Amino acid sequence: MSDSASKLALRISRRLSQHAFRNLLPLEAEAGVVSFTFDDAPASACEAGAHALEHNGVRGTFYVAGGLTGGMEEGKPCHSREHLQTLLANGHELGCHSYSHIRCDNLSADALEAELDRNAAFLAELGVDIAALNFAYPFGAYAYNAKRICSRRFRSSRVTGGGMHEHVADLNALKTHRLYDLPVDAENYETLLERTARSKGWLIVNTHDVETPPSRFGYTPDRLEHAIAAALAAGCKVLPVNAAIDYWESNSKLSSKRN
Repeated sequence: MSDSASKLALRISRRLSQHAFRNLLPLEAEAGVVSFTFDDAPASACEAGAHALEHNGVRGTFYVAGGLTGGMEEGKPCHSREHLQTLLANGHELGCHSYSHIRCDNLSADALEAELDRNAAFLAELGVDIAALNFAYPFGAYAYNAKRICSRRFRSSRVTGGGMHEHVADLNALKTHRLYDLPVDAENYETLLERTARSKGWLIVNTHDVETPPSRFGYTPDRLEHAIAAALAAGCKVLPVNAAIDYWESNSKLSSKRN
């Protein structure tokens, strides 16, 4: 298959996946939620990112690719096992990001299952509850076959970009706002935060390293501190992804009982 034909096939596959394997979560509660997530769990995110959250009395989700442990990415140190153990001990959530940090949209079913099995085993060794594992597609790259497989394996699967959730969220294709050094999304964080607070929705943000200066995919510690404080000041809850799903599910059950 030619490169152009392959790209067209992936676009069609991704478009089809938007309407398949959906797991819709009603967003009905008294307050909106902001979840701060860190892809790849760089060393600086495990340190400065975790500190910014803990300083505000909240926790985040770190999506881990076991194959990056102890290595370098984008010229910056990745997490160590000790980093991950400290995050867990301090109440943060570790999610899955595939083992080798490779795109999932063009992998065969067997290759993708093997990647996910290997990362699940790595996380289980650290004490992560695999039965309640959340996933983020490396590079945000998902497609029909990948969504089919991940919908069976994970409590949620997260893409990259797309904005915030109002009224309902597809747990098998959660959207994000990217907190990067240079803005890449059409709406800024402040605008989305205001909408999240007003509509009592769910805003998931993602970034990578947390340092000064950051990479083009990262954020500075000061700006992250400001973003967390602003979410709390707006009246939103700041929760890791698993805790956020628990929050929405429990409130949905209460709403059903009242009705």
